[in-house]
Amino acid sequence: MSAVIVARKTALPNFVVIGALKCGTTSLQHYLVQHPQIQMPPRKETNFFSGPPNGVPYAQGYRRVERLAEYERLFDPAVRVRGEASPNYTVHPLRTGTPERMKQVIPNAKLIYLVRDPVERTLSHFHHRVSTENERRTIHEALADLSDPYSPYTCASRYALQLERYLAHFSGTQIMVVDQADLRTSRVSTLREIFAFLSVDSEFVSGRFDEEVNTREERRTYSEFLVWVRRAQATPLQRLPRPLRIALRDAGQRIASRPLAPPAVDDELRGRLREMFAREVERLRALTGKRFATWTV
Repeated sequence: MSAVIVARKTALPNFVVIGALKCGTTSLQHYLVQHPQIQMPPRKETNFFSGPPNGVPYAQGYRRVERLAEYERLFDPAVRVRGEASPNYTVHPLRTGTPERMKQVIPNAKLIYLVRDPVERTLSHFHHRVSTENERRTIHEALADLSDPYSPYTCASRYALQLERYLAHFSGTQIMVVDQADLRTSRVSTLREIFAFLSVDSEFVSGRFDEEVNTREERRTYSEFLVWVRRAQATPLQRLPRPLRIALRDAGQRIASRPLAPPAVDDELRGRLREMFAREVERLRALTGKRFATWTV
């Protein structure tokens, strides 16, 4: 008797959190997966649509799902609303062609774009890379050339540039821009708007909505050896339950790291950043109709 082969049903995401880096995407994924009508892979940042590097090496520890079949296996076809979050989808020109690839594979997907004050995002990005990527320059050295379009610290803060690239391939009704400040100060009402956008029960509330993930208070500085160990263990550790991962992480941090203070930033550098981002934010306000009233730009 011949064996019966049952094909596994596959699915693709119908929404994507496209960024931006250091704007609360990890926390947003944490809130979204609490919803019983939403499924997301346990591994954040598949980077499937990011494509190959555009003349700039990937950040250390960067991982990418490269094959469509592998990508499809991350999503449960039994759940109607499926999504993923990869902030590297909005870092043009470091990674080019992302909206085009996304349009080809998931043309009807809804996109959520988290943004925050671009000056604060840029500074937070530097702080993060000092902690996790062994950045050893001073912040003034790292931001010496603000005209460099390939700077990892400033390109992700050019929100209008990133959004315009998606609007060339997706309709405005498919894209929701969310200010991180709203997610922090008006979390439940902001999540209701996001749930309504995704066409799931907008009245759902979880006790875990009070939690924030990957905050500045958690950042620490590590020796080069410990940074290597953390990268080497990243993939298997992601398979563990989150409470266990946190316990293991905290134990290792207490032994081999120390708290990382935010970089000292003077008024001159902040002023240069505000001046550089001013027109970008003006365009973003025009594109979205949002005020972003808490921003310094």
